[in-house]
Amino acid sequence: MGKTWTLVKKEIFDILRDKKTLVIMVAVPILLYPAIIIGMVLVMNFMMQSREGESYTAAYGNEYRAEALRFQEVYEENQEELDIQLTFQEVPEAEKEAVKDSYDAWIHFMTDGQRVHIEVEYTSTDPNSSYAENALQELADMYCKELLSEKLDEKGLTEDFLYPVTYEAKDSVTVSESAGMSIGGSIGMMLVVTIMLGAFYPAIDVTTGEKERGTLETLLTLPVTNFQMIMSKYLAVSLFACITAVLSLLSLGGSVLFLLGSALAGASEEILHMEPAVFIGWIPILLLVVIVTALLVTAFSMCFCVFAKSFKEANNYITPVMLVVMFASMTAMIPSIQLDGRTALIPIVNVSLLIKQVLAQQMELTLAGVTIGINFCYSVLIIWVLAKMYNSENILFHDGFQSFRLFEKRSEIKKGTIPGTGDLLLSVVVLLLLILYLGTAVSVRSTFGGTLVNQFLILLVPLSVVWYMKSDVKSLFSLKIPSGKSALGGLLLYIGTFLFMLVVTAALTRILPESTQNVEQAFEEILNQPFILIVLVMTIMPAVGEEIFFRGFLFGGLRNRHGVFWGILLSSLIFGAFHMSIVKLLPTAMLGACFAYIGYRSGSIYIGMFLHFFNNLISMAVSKYPEQLGRFLSFLVKKELAGRDLIFMLVIGGLSGALGLILLKKERRDRNP
Repeated sequence: MGKTWTLVKKEIFDILRDKKTLVIMVAVPILLYPAIIIGMVLVMNFMMQSREGESYTAAYGNEYRAEALRFQEVYEENQEELDIQLTFQEVPEAEKEAVKDSYDAWIHFMTDGQRVHIEVEYTSTDPNSSYAENALQELADMYCKELLSEKLDEKGLTEDFLYPVTYEAKDSVTVSESAGMSIGGSIGMMLVVTIMLGAFYPAIDVTTGEKERGTLETLLTLPVTNFQMIMSKYLAVSLFACITAVLSLLSLGGSVLFLLGSALAGASEEILHMEPAVFIGWIPILLLVVIVTALLVTAFSMCFCVFAKSFKEANNYITPVMLVVMFASMTAMIPSIQLDGRTALIPIVNVSLLIKQVLAQQMELTLAGVTIGINFCYSVLIIWVLAKMYNSENILFHDGFQSFRLFEKRSEIKKGTIPGTGDLLLSVVVLLLLILYLGTAVSVRSTFGGTLVNQFLILLVPLSVVWYMKSDVKSLFSLKIPSGKSALGGLLLYIGTFLFMLVVTAALTRILPESTQNVEQAFEEILNQPFILIVLVMTIMPAVGEEIFFRGFLFGGLRNRHGVFWGILLSSLIFGAFHMSIVKLLPTAMLGACFAYIGYRSGSIYIGMFLHFFNNLISMAVSKYPEQLGRFLSFLVKKELAGRDLIFMLVIGGLSGALGLILLKKERRDRNP
């Protein structure tokens, strides 16, 4: 800890040398937010005051004089109820176009003796004309009520004759709670964005800045472990992010009090008498939440900055991260989304929702605890990943995403070139865009056809890249006949992974039932196809195409550049993300990791292809013929698995997976003595 603290002080001094960091950390939360909020209130008040003394002109033709005069009488009787002053002007119909600049709206009165039809011509793009139209619409309602009252009096009736039923709704939510719910989403987003800005620039400085200054190599020669070094950087950046978070919370709190006290003054006495004790009691929780959020954002930003070799490149990596965090924090602005047991598990989203519900005085302490705990766990996980990155020289000193060999002429590329990180990233992005545009366009007409197109694209993209880069197909795709021992080990590991997947899927189904229903609906059209076509498109094509792309092209390239661990982790996460379903993300990533590990240990992609085919075949067969196969594989067709079934699967899966790992490791040692 003594060495770590010495490194922390060194990192803090390095960060403080950059005055721009201090400006971002202090000036933004303390000055910018009050300036924005107070300025917004002052501008709105000024606009409202500037409209108070204005009068808007409504013109009418002289042939409507009688109706217009009665209309004016109604206005004069109810003028105090209207917020806008109106002036009526009689203009001959022939002069209407000639003097159109002198009035804001033109009124037509038409009557058949029983009903009066009022038609208003106005210009929606002209604010004055829009204000005049709104006032005339409100005045027309008053005019209607007066005429109605006169006709009822003639018949000796009252308004109760027309409205025999009255309805009144009383909202149990106080005005202060409603105001908190309305502005809470915006406040949460602003707070998260400020914390993000406070963490990003120090994170760039302690990672990319070290590379640019050429001091990273010197640090690595010090008598400290890589973990001590990365923890010192993380603690230093987290300190600045936490300071920014606390300042942001205080600044936003003061700005909100000003907003409630000034902008809403006079609107309701309840707002002016909001219970401060409610918010004071939540201040420790809010401080803890924003501090944990700062820790999470710091870890996340450092993971991306570590890949960059220059400040400019780091900004390019941070920009999409900033957009993702910003959009996640904007979730709280959607009224229908509330903090519950499911949303509390989503990082950044849970923070924004928590702040909204605290302002609305509707927060539960249990959900606040879950939010804090989840974000802290995510932070620990990302720190662990970050420590792994700093143990890899390939990541610290690689050429970043700058080497896109695909942009070079094919004649200049050497034979046997392995796709670099930039080439892999570009290929993933291109494939994703092709699926989103081309595949989705076909899926609109036919889900089955869209799936066919997507599988074709998944096979086409890696083969095209490998051909252009003259890569060694046999080595990159691991095209080798496997041994019997590795095939048996792969099968056992797959069985264990499959049983674990069922347990995870059962848990996710309970947490996210809506996502499960969406997945089932998407397969309805596919299951109506002949089974032979289902086998071709849903089992054989994915077994070949997806294994070639994810376990051959993607895993092979990542393993060559960043090692086996990162190759398995990143290719599996991308494989899960490509299935575009929250409930399928984790189980599919687990399956992808299993196939990648089998391919690495056995040196052959064919085992993964066969197991992928077998996995999809079982899934499609059970979905197509649930009653027939349910007699033999009942645990696959059950809507809900009992606790006894889950425990049995975990035990059998653990034993099978362990035996498979042993066989695969032994096979690897036999091949590489």
